Parts: sequence; C-alpha cells; structure tokens
Amino acid sequence: MEQIPVNKFPTASANDAYPNPFAYDNKGNMEQLSSTYSSSIFFRRWAATIIDFLLIALTTGAAAYLFKEVPLLLVLAPLLIAICYYLLLEGLTGYTAGKFALRIQAVNENGQPPGFVKGLIRTLLRLVDTNPVLFGGLPAGISVLATRKKQRIGDIAANTYVVKVKDLPPGSRKKTMVMTIAFPVYAVLVLVLTIMALANIETTAKEPERFLSVDGQFQITAPADWRKDTSLNDEADISISNLFAEKYLFVLSESKSDFEEGYTLSDYHQDIEVALELTASDKIYYPTTETFIGNYPAYQLSFESEYDGMKIAYIVTTIETDTHYHQVFAWTLASNYDSLQAELHDVVSSLEETIPEA
Repeated sequence: MEQIPVNKFPTASANDAYPNPFAYDNKGNMEQLSSTYSSSIFFRRWAATIIDFLLIALTTGAAAYLFKEVPLLLVLAPLLIAICYYLLLEGLTGYTAGKFALRIQAVNENGQPPGFVKGLIRTLLRLVDTNPVLFGGLPAGISVLATRKKQRIGDIAANTYVVKVKDLPPGSRKKTMVMTIAFPVYAVLVLVLTIMALANIETTAKEPERFLSVDGQFQITAPADWRKDTSLNDEADISISNLFAEKYLFVLSESKSDFEEGYTLSDYHQDIEVALELTASDKIYYPTTETFIGNYPAYQLSFESEYDGMKIAYIVTTIETDTHYHQVFAWTLASNYDSLQAELHDVVSSLEETIPEA
C-alpha cells in the first residue's frame, strides 16, 4: 500500500467530506492544511469577526446600561465578557459564534481546540491585531492575506490555525452538537439583555409618574421606571420601588389631630429617631439637617445599616404639612447610593398635596 507523504497534504475530491483522516496522525498537518486555502478563508474569518464584534458590543452595551448603578460591574463588564467569549469559549472549543456560523474553527497543530494558554495568547493579541477601535482589524487582515498559513498575529504567536470544519476528521467535529445548542442559547441571552436595556431606555424617556396616597390627599412623583409596591410596608400610604435597580421608598402619613396640642415637627422627628435607634444598634448615622420639601418644613437624616449581610443606605425625611406629619423612607444598596442619591432626594422632595379637580 502506497504511503501518504508526510510533507504533502492530501487534497479532498469533490465527493470527500474531509481529507484523508490518516493524514492527521502527523503533527504539522494543520500547517499543511491551512497552506492549501485560498483567500476565501480570509473572508470567512472577516465575516466571523464582524458577527463576534456585534454580539460582544450588544452584550456589553446591554450589560453596561442595565448595571449602570453598579460602578464596579460597569467597569468589569467589558473585560469579563471578552474573557468569557474569547479566552474560555474559543480557547476550550475552538469556536466563537461567528466561527461557528461560518463553519471555521481555531485549532492547535494537532487539530484540537487551542486550550487555555494558547487561547490566552490569542485573546491578548486581539487588542492589537483585531481591535476595531485601534487599527480597525487591519493588522489581522494583512497578516492573514500575506502569510502562507493564513494566520493572524495571534495565530503566529500561539502556533494556532483557523481551518474549515469540513476539513477536520470526525473526532474533531463531535463538539459541533454541543455548540449547536450553546450558541443559540447565548444568542437568546444576548437578545433578552438587549430587549431589557431598550425597554429600560424607553421607560427612562417617559414622563415621570405620579403615585397617590391611599386617601388621595398627597402624591409622590417618580421616574417612569418606579412601580407601585405594596410589599414594603403594610401601613404605608404610598409605597413604590424599582426592584431591578434596588431602589425603594414609602410614605407614612399621620394626622396632626392625633397628637397633643403643642406637639411639633421637631418632636415628631425625635420620636422617629428614637424608634430607629431601638430597632437596630449597628447603624452609622449622619447629621440631621433642617430643610424644606416644597414649602413644607422638614428634617432629614441618613444612615447605613446591615441587613442579611447587605449594607443598605437610608434617607429618612419627616415633613409637616398643614394637616399631617409624614415619614418618607427611601433606601438602596450602599454601593449604589452615590449614583442614586440625587434621584432619591428628588423623589422625596416631590411630596405634595394633591390639587382637587375642578
């Protein structure tokens, strides 16, 4: 039986699903295979890169918008997405969504997925050769077109190749079924994230919403992403929240006629402070300030407290109107307080009597 020369890669006939599998017993056959490709492999790689970039951009943009109240996640989101997408996904399977769609795969010299180390090298060098905001991916394109083995800079450094899936032996293609399930799932997740972000943007653009007290005498105005939430306090006259953004507020109103003559807003605020001190001893208090909510005199204090292992930041405001004393409790995660403080103060400050309809 004639032996297949090691230094010459066998070509497949029109009826062959893949080249002679015996040729894959030798290291270096991926190099020989990639050398047989025309410039068409460049166009596949270019199209795959565009698909990957769009998916990553959508995922990053949606995640950044949805988690804009969490500065740490906002900073880490692009890095985490890129690591998971390229380093883990491509390094461990040889595929990205774009490569899978264009039926190409990144492999090492043995026709197997690159692995973690080679995947890391490929991922890091993407910052240079396929970075759309640096050189627009031009270095990668030039390298693929100019090199005999159709490698970009990351491939050359990692000793990897990008080949057509049909040219790989059956053993290397068994992961295709897993990828057939994984990538649609990923695409659906990206779509859901994007829809949520777009819905959030649309909600933010809407007019603020008014929330009436139970007796209809007072109202709070909040951005359109707030919703009525009766679970916060059973006795609340107004109770609203945005569960996803972790921001909450409720109003408790008491008629002035229920208090003794001579009772003042200062007395009312001191009673609230005493009640708060009795409910927990782990609070960090900040100085109380005198202020006005509209034309109404008010006191306002803020503090941090721990609940179920989470640090919560509270703003407590006591307000005196013509007929009532009001307690307005607003809170969010302490980590979100800096970004939400202005909004919470605005919602608290929107408390006002309703204007009777003519």
